[in-house]
Amino acid sequence: MSNIFDIFRKESKKSYPSTVSTKDSVNGRDILLEVRDVDVFFGAGKHTVKACNSLNFKIYTGETFGLVGESGSGKTTISRAILGINKLTNGAIYFKGEKITGKLTKKESLAVKSKIQMIFQDPAASLNERANVDYIISEGLYNFKMYENTDDRLHKVTDMLHKVSLLPEHLSRYPHEFSGGQRQRIGIARALIIEPELVLADEPISSLDVSIRAQVLNLLKKLQRDNDLTYLFVAHDLSIIKYISDRVAVMNDGYIVELGNANDIYSNPIHPYTKSLLTAIPQPDPRTKNDRKKLVYNRQSINYEECEYLEVSDSRFVLGTPELIKQWTTKQ
Repeated sequence: MSNIFDIFRKESKKSYPSTVSTKDSVNGRDILLEVRDVDVFFGAGKHTVKACNSLNFKIYTGETFGLVGESGSGKTTISRAILGINKLTNGAIYFKGEKITGKLTKKESLAVKSKIQMIFQDPAASLNERANVDYIISEGLYNFKMYENTDDRLHKVTDMLHKVSLLPEHLSRYPHEFSGGQRQRIGIARALIIEPELVLADEPISSLDVSIRAQVLNLLKKLQRDNDLTYLFVAHDLSIIKYISDRVAVMNDGYIVELGNANDIYSNPIHPYTKSLLTAIPQPDPRTKNDRKKLVYNRQSINYEECEYLEVSDSRFVLGTPELIKQWTTKQ
């Protein structure tokens, strides 16, 4: 079977073209973002931390691409690399066919930032406590000069407040005057006010109460429909990823171990790490609590550096060897 990842395993530094095709040759879909052979390492020598290793994936226009894994698996690291906050050790990242990693001019960097925005995990820490809501949401408009006059700016800010279910009178208030769910709505409004095409949602509901999470998830889905948004949704909760994602990549120790359609991965997980994550999803029915067999993932028998991405079915990839995948897919 063909491998759309086209992985080049641990070669010496290779050059990457400045532009690539925005059409997927396999399924014909439009590619908004493409990550090729990305390594992100911190430190040097024996103190090197390999946060991301040979990451390869594509995000198609209009979809929600879920990135799931335990804390420390590299999810936030690759999100920050897409924004240019973390520098790549190797590989390249493309947005709408244009390379956005490496040396960019100020104009190119601003163009990328205007089209890719991030919703942060902790709304309390990501909002300026000294600024009122009006300034916080307007900051992107100021930076990119996306308004004609004060009335135009206020109209855009008020319209965005309405979209995230906040009121015009909230403009003069400060972040500490709001609940956690309201602060996250302010963060969402700040990210969307400049009309980005790709939104990186880094565990945007993990700090919220359970009762508020569904509201924020439904809000994100509604805004996606209304504004033709594409999401990279980062989380460690598989039940949330299942609800919001079209395709899912499962990360462990800096590697993507399984990638495919969300329904396929949830109904038929292949990699043992994916299976262990699925058994950890809490079940609301207490009667089934003792019926589920929880799996503990033991990586000692798997050397990721000796594995490759194999297409086990249509657009479904697993990190392993032919022998391991045969073992994982054989019914016991």
